[in-house]
Amino acid sequence: MFLSAKEIAASREQALNNLLAFSSHCLASSQRACEIATGASRDSIEHASRRWHQLAHGQLDALTQFPASLWLDALPRTGELLDQSLHLLGEAHKALLRSAEAQVRVFDGIVFAYLRRAGRSSPWETVIVLDALRTTLDGAEQTLHEINAAAIEQVDRVEEEMQQAVTPATPRRVRSRARPAA
Repeated sequence: MFLSAKEIAASREQALNNLLAFSSHCLASSQRACEIATGASRDSIEHASRRWHQLAHGQLDALTQFPASLWLDALPRTGELLDQSLHLLGEAHKALLRSAEAQVRVFDGIVFAYLRRAGRSSPWETVIVLDALRTTLDGAEQTLHEINAAAIEQVDRVEEEMQQAVTPATPRRVRSRARPAA
């Protein structure tokens, strides 16, 4: 009633392939997150240096609006950073869901192999119960697939909603106050 050496090796290979695929996706996601963070940092430094350059060259009228203009100018970049981060997180979540489903299929394959072996050496009454168990397991696997597909669809939907919420509108310019005539 035990699994054959080929079945054990195949299940181990499938499990390792699932782990390798998920690990590869995690590494790619980490690399992309680093690229996003370094790009955002580089843009922020470049933008802030332009502002400081204006101040250094005597454009003192920029000083009165400096904090607000710096903040308003950073909003689109921050929104883009958040958008990219949420997209990356959504992709990682979907990869985790797919990996978990693939691993459940590997485990189900092991259980199906046990059920087939048990059915070969069991009386017909037991075979009926094993067939019912196999049918139940098939149904559970199909349900898991449907739930997983719905979860992936929901992740996509949330990602779209977050993108709409994060996408910055055109930033308003800070108006300089009219100075009273002296």
